[in-house]
Amino acid sequence: MDKTLSLGVATAFALSLSAVACGGETPAPKTPTDDTTEGPARPAKRGPKLAVSQELGEIDPKAAEAAIDRAMPQIQKCHKAGTQRVEYLAGDVKVFVRLDARGKVRWAYFEESTIGDRQTEKCMLDALSNAPWPAPTGGEAEVRKGFGFDAGDARPPADWPSDKVSGLASGDAGVQKCKSGVSGTFKVTAYVEPAGDGGKISAVGVAPPSQDAEAQVDCLVDALRSLKVPSPGSYAAKVSFTL
Repeated sequence: MDKTLSLGVATAFALSLSAVACGGETPAPKTPTDDTTEGPARPAKRGPKLAVSQELGEIDPKAAEAAIDRAMPQIQKCHKAGTQRVEYLAGDVKVFVRLDARGKVRWAYFEESTIGDRQTEKCMLDALSNAPWPAPTGGEAEVRKGFGFDAGDARPPADWPSDKVSGLASGDAGVQKCKSGVSGTFKVTAYVEPAGDGGKISAVGVAPPSQDAEAQVDCLVDALRSLKVPSPGSYAAKVSFTL
């Protein structure tokens, strides 16, 4: 399935689907199988074949793929808008979408994300949540999908090792307050820009350990952006770490 994004390439990874009976317990998330300025669109790379797993309910893989296709133009706009704030905005995402028996989105969150901009991530999740999805037969359904985005001709930031920021973040009282009562690991990606004698986190994105922890993400983003971090030098750096 080909996808085209302005100012970058969106790489589609495998789409996996599963269905469960209405009212039943949600299966534990599985690891998925397996990116503005105006510029010429580039064709997306073709991903692996569709992966489908069905239990008590059924969902048409082609119809689910079509729903993602319909959401893609808005997802493209999200990335394009993000590059207006962060010109080198790029990374991979893996989304988890839970559908009810009528095909309405109950929730959506990123199991993985290295985009590094919460505003862009939320925009993409909204696009997927508002897309018309097929109604599963016989129960609820889960859809997982991966995409990759690049920043076109923008100069990429330097890659920082995780320990440049992870220790500072883990020891911050504000960060700990946001995480209070939540089990699991938050996956963080941030952009650091030079600011005076030090550095500042100019943008940050977070993938929560579960849907239940999605509510803590905005709190974490605010806390992380207030951290005092080292200077990346004369140009920006990008760093990913866990909390």
